[in-house]
Parts: sequence; structure tokens; C-alpha cells
Amino acid sequence: MRKLPLVVFLIVFIISVGAIWILIETQGRVFAQSTDRFLAKREFERVLTLQERQPIYMKGAALTQIGVLEADQPVAITGEDEVYYELRLGNMSAFVRKGQGTVEKKKLSTVVQMERLAAVHALQKTAVYENANLESSVIMELEEGYRYPVVREEGDWYILTIAERPGYIHKQSVALDAGLPVLVYHQVLPLELMSTMNSTISLESFEQQMGYLAEHHFETLTAHQLYDYLEGRLVVPNKAVLLTFDDGLLSTKEYAYPILKQYGFTALQHIISSRTGRAEGAQLFDAEGPLQFFTVGDIEELADVFQFEAHTYELHSLNEDTGTGIVFDQSKEEILLDLQRNIEQVPTAVSIAYPFGHYNGDFIAAAKETGLLIGFTTTEGYANRKTSNYEVCRYGVTEKKSFEQFVAYVEGDMTWP
Repeated sequence: MRKLPLVVFLIVFIISVGAIWILIETQGRVFAQSTDRFLAKREFERVLTLQERQPIYMKGAALTQIGVLEADQPVAITGEDEVYYELRLGNMSAFVRKGQGTVEKKKLSTVVQMERLAAVHALQKTAVYENANLESSVIMELEEGYRYPVVREEGDWYILTIAERPGYIHKQSVALDAGLPVLVYHQVLPLELMSTMNSTISLESFEQQMGYLAEHHFETLTAHQLYDYLEGRLVVPNKAVLLTFDDGLLSTKEYAYPILKQYGFTALQHIISSRTGRAEGAQLFDAEGPLQFFTVGDIEELADVFQFEAHTYELHSLNEDTGTGIVFDQSKEEILLDLQRNIEQVPTAVSIAYPFGHYNGDFIAAAKETGLLIGFTTTEGYANRKTSNYEVCRYGVTEKKSFEQFVAYVEGDMTWP
């Protein structure tokens, strides 16, 4: 038999070893070694090492503890004030109290290839490990009851970044976050005054739904908080929901506003600003007459509960011939001018709700140019990182939807084909 030259033998050997390596890696048995492709060593001027484990906080209206940083785990500092060191958890700022550690220049392993992946629910206090190994040291402990942004998925592990370092969360210790529930309402009327269930929910059903959210300790979020969540810049509670109303209908002032205020909830109200001048002065609500809309005075009066958002100036109509939104008949420049007029009346707007859920690339481009950060569709689903921030799903709530469907949606248990 003819002998193979030594160089050929070596090539065959290397290829064979590579094949074995790939097989072993996919089975997850040498996962820690395979992470080199997205990690790199980087030197930081200021690295904190705690002598004793300390709480980690995020800042909002108040400090909220979102975890515990373990002792003897070096973490990069991005800022400080007189009391706290500032770190990065994902893309958000987190804070650790000063006085319990040393600061020095040091090299750390950092994540260099990050993905816009998802978030995970911490259903209990959850360990974040130094490596993809349950026997490795713990960097930090996540607080129970929050959603944390993760940037990669590797085998049996999710990876988040804590103070520039990768942290490994074992998949069995958390639940993957389907996304935030975003509810959309239009008309709210007492059952006895309802003439249609289209785009309408009864006052009785609305009261039941808000009562459920309050009883189960849901927190209502703002559009800006949704944006930060989608960008991995915010840790939000597991029990979080976004309430939205489209069109600025007067019935929501008459019936929804008092209930929202009673429970301390806030909601987005998307305003068609060309319709705010249809009435002058105080309006008496008339359920049997034509649709009534908020006035400029209503917008000022109800700002303690409603955050007023964009719904176009006068593009909330359908083309009589095609049955599609008239936005499709407009150029990007025409949509931009309309949105600019809309924003004049709701200058703090962060989001746009597309009229009838109809939009195209020109609409999205105009929304971006106007400075809006979120685009709400009428596609049913959860708000998550799987889609663009300008194609955020919601769940339309009318009297046609059962209470059981409502509960399944807000609890994150609803699925779609």
C-alpha cells in the first residue's frame, strides 16, 4: 500500500480533530472554550473590586434594587457621584454604593459580539456565573421579579453583560421573556349605551380588567420605558404592562380616566390633532351622538394620567376606492409635514400609532425623521426585540375579547401561529 506523505497525514489529522471539536461543542460539553470568538481582553482605567457583596440599584423615581454584586469580582466603572459608582448592566446604568472596595487599572474579558436578543424573567433570586459552568464563581445575583436583557445565547446559557464583563445565566434558572403586553383600547362605554362591539369595550369589562391588573400588582409603563426596554436599557418588572388608547375619544375621559386614576395607572393616548378643534369649551359627553374627541383643554387637564402621543394630524381616513389608509396615497414628504403638525400639539410624544395599522417604508422614515422612537401596529402580539421598534405589536381589546383572553395575554401566556 502506498504511504501518505507526512504533510497530508497532518492535514487529515487536523481536519479530523476539527470535526470532533465541532461535534463536542454542539453537544455543549466544552462550551466555555468556544466563547473565545466573541470575547476579548480589554484594559480599563478604573475597575472596582468589592470586599463585601453589595446591592446593585437602578435609578428611576427612586432607587430600586435589581441584584447583588459579589465580592472579589472585578467590574469596570463608567462613572460616579459622591455616593455611588456607576456600572453598565446591558445598556443601562446601574449603581453600587461607594466605600466597600478598591479601584485600580485592570484587564477584563469583554463581549465584543453582541446581539439584539431578548430578555429573561428572573422568577427567583438567580445566580450569574463567571463562566458557562455551574461550578464557576458567581459574579452577581439577579433580583426576583424582573426582566433582564441578554445579548447572546450559547448552549444551555444566556449571556448578559455586567460592567463590561460577560455573565452566564443557566437557562433552567430563568424563563425566556415573550415580550411586554401592550393593550390598545378605543371607545369605552357602559354596556347599556353600547350599540356596537367594534373598537368598543364596556365600562364593566374595563373595570374588571383594570381591577385584575391592580390586584395582581401590575405596573404601567410609559412609551419611553418601552423604548428603553426594547433597547436593553431598562430592567422592568415581570408584572408590567403598557396601556394605550387610540383616537383621543371623549368617552375615555368620561369612563376610563377615573378608573385609571383610582388605581394609579398611566396610559398612552394617541391624538388625531386635526380633531381637537371640533368642540369649543367644556363638552358634555353624548354616547348617542357623533364621536367626540379631546380638546386642547382636555389634553392639558388629563395629563396626570394620559401621556399624549402621535396619531397623525389628518391622515386617519380610508381611501374610498381602495379601502386602505390614505397614508398610502402620500409621499414621505407629505407624511412628514403631517406628523410635524401632529407633534406641535403633542410635543412630548415618543410614539406613533399608525392609523388603522396601515403604514409603509415612507411612513416609518417620516416617523424617524420627526424624532419618534416607537411605531405601534395593530398586529397582535407582544412588544419584543424580534421586530423593529417601528413595528411594535399590541393586543386590541374590545367587548368581543373574553376576560380569560385578557388574563392570558397580560400574563404572557398567549401564543400566535
